[in-house]
Amino acid sequence: MDEVINMINLVSELPGRRRGRACMVLTHDYTGQKKWAEKLAEQTGSGHLNLLDYFSADQELSVKAGSVSVKDLFNLLTQQKDKDVLIVSGIEFLKAAWSGQTTIIEQFATMVSTWDKTPSLLFVIQFDKQLAEYKFTNRFQYTFLVDQKETLAL
Repeated sequence: MDEVINMINLVSELPGRRRGRACMVLTHDYTGQKKWAEKLAEQTGSGHLNLLDYFSADQELSVKAGSVSVKDLFNLLTQQKDKDVLIVSGIEFLKAAWSGQTTIIEQFATMVSTWDKTPSLLFVIQFDKQLAEYKFTNRFQYTFLVDQKETLAL
């Protein structure tokens, strides 16, 4: 993460990837995360899903929140097919539920780097040192991780 990223260009490129059709933006501003994701979705014609709001609005999902796996989350996101790209925020409560799992960062990063389904996904996530240091070992031509500090202003 050492060059300025144009997020509008990155979002528009995601659906054209054969695999690795997902990426993450690490934000240092948790309170502004949802608003930033909404603004990016608006500017790119993408969908936006705040997981905290989504789970809170669905009684059945909120009861199961503690048992949702990384795979379950990605399967849930495949149901959101009204746009080519889905910008996902508010995942921190799930990350907290996953915190006891030793390989969770690897599982999540692997799903991001191998994602080949619709919609393409862009996760806006609170800065996480383990994610920031994760080394993606395949598909070097693609950007999978962006520090929001290194993006052009929206």
